[in-house]
Amino acid sequence: MHGSAVNENHPVLFALGAQLQALREAYSRDPSEHNRYHLVRLESLIQQWAPGQVAAFN
Repeated sequence: MHGSAVNENHPVLFALGAQLQALREAYSRDPSEHNRYHLVRLESLIQQWAPGQVAAFN
């Protein structure tokens, strides 16, 4: 968002965070290239849309 931080309670960010958590869990259970690809892709999307927020989901 142009010059301003995304509110951490934003519904899209909340949904992306839930999806990120699910992908991290899937990758921890099955560290396949397929799961890693989807995890890294989603982290990149979040980083582009809301810089700095990926770390907030740890």
